[in-house]
Amino acid sequence: MSAFLRSLAASADHRPDQVALIGPDATLTYAELHRDSTAAAAGLVAAGVRPGDFVALHAEKTAASIVGLIGVMRAGAAYVPLDPTAPPAHRVGLLDDCAAPAILCTAARADALRAGVPVSVLAVEDLVARGRGETAPEMPDDPECIAYMIYTSGSTGRPKGVRIPHRALDAFVAGVVPSLGFTADSRCLNTLPLHFDGSIVDLIVPLAVGARLTLGPAVMVPSLVVDIIESQEITHLTAIGSTLTLLAQRGELAARDLSALRMVLTGAEIVHPGSVQTWLAAAPNLTVFNGYGPTETTVIVTAQRITDREPGRTRAYAIGPELPGCHICFLDADGVSTPDGPGELIIAGDQLMAGYHERPDEERRAFVEAHGELHYRSGDIGSRSADGAIHYDGRRDDEVKIRGNRINLNEVKRGLESHPGVGQAFVEAVPDGVGGLQLACAVTVLDGLGADLVRRLEAHCAQVLPRYMAPRSYHVLETLPKLPSGKPDRGRIRALLSPEP
Repeated sequence: MSAFLRSLAASADHRPDQVALIGPDATLTYAELHRDSTAAAAGLVAAGVRPGDFVALHAEKTAASIVGLIGVMRAGAAYVPLDPTAPPAHRVGLLDDCAAPAILCTAARADALRAGVPVSVLAVEDLVARGRGETAPEMPDDPECIAYMIYTSGSTGRPKGVRIPHRALDAFVAGVVPSLGFTADSRCLNTLPLHFDGSIVDLIVPLAVGARLTLGPAVMVPSLVVDIIESQEITHLTAIGSTLTLLAQRGELAARDLSALRMVLTGAEIVHPGSVQTWLAAAPNLTVFNGYGPTETTVIVTAQRITDREPGRTRAYAIGPELPGCHICFLDADGVSTPDGPGELIIAGDQLMAGYHERPDEERRAFVEAHGELHYRSGDIGSRSADGAIHYDGRRDDEVKIRGNRINLNEVKRGLESHPGVGQAFVEAVPDGVGGLQLACAVTVLDGLGADLVRRLEAHCAQVLPRYMAPRSYHVLETLPKLPSGKPDRGRIRALLSPEP
């Protein structure tokens, strides 16, 4: 039986009146969440959903959506969260790929969705009402039963579905709960969209331990988010690196009472050291964790503990040691694995995905055998230092050759972000107009650098980078274009940096 589903049932039995979920549409206790999600599961079975099916979820951040999400797993099916802001054609393409028999949504969205999708549209509220008169289905007891499938960008240009079984989900929860200090008394804030794999850590994990979970706003308004943290005395927060920086820049943290905040987990992109220090200065009892992990390995597999108050720090943080049950080694250019690297991070453990949905060729390329275990090839480059900390050094595909010099774009990015006034940087190799390449960068600025911004950045790069690694053009942006997940939209940024044909 799924440990996550079992823990929800236990919380409903032992702490029935404990608030489980605060959403924009409803507040539910653990007894109510268990009752409604069990009814939703029965309603799904009555509607024809069978164990092993993929059920799409129009993933809005509401209490009803969470009831539906849990109901899908409770019925032995796998939920497939879809971006509610994505174009209809994208949604239809994913539905076709996973052959979902139905898409779940809230009652308020059902009519609009029915006009645009080729499958049955089921309103969660209707399923709950229908399921209360039905026999509850048996809980899934196969650890390889798929819990959810999240689509990520594929190397072929087609999104690929990452299938995460209950075995991996339960191993992740078991590793992250003690490492990050989640307890039944935690008060947690969800900031991530439900179609982003990071939502597992700020949605599933709090509910797995019987904590109180508040669903954050769909639109990341810094003042509103920090208001919630302060007024609800949030103890646990997850925020990707750019969100952490946004809140540090515009949330007026120094003017808030953040004494209740105990843990912030960040990651998904390189975190700005100055933003981490802003949070540590504003919250006296806070520990920040810098996490790392591909979707294929169930959210994060490492977490670096950060407690030192170091105003003015610009040195990048490590991504930490492994979580319990995860194992990382490094594959060098000759395909030889070593415990400390440098090389490509390859990851083993129970958190590994079951595979890609109907992408056998990509699935074969994703894994490698090492030391008698199957490892996932992350495509990320790093090494382990003498203290056991793992350091991220960019992507395999972040290397370019310009005028005979091999350049790692992540190294240039780090050089730019080491300037105390730069928030985020993005570096790309673009045509130089004469048949070669040159480096161009986009930066966001934490503090105004004045009219001579470019001159100052050029001078800074001359100090921290070899001359051949210095960008030839600079683009200053208020914010980097983002994907719906919150990660930088690399395609749009590249278009901004590339010269007109």
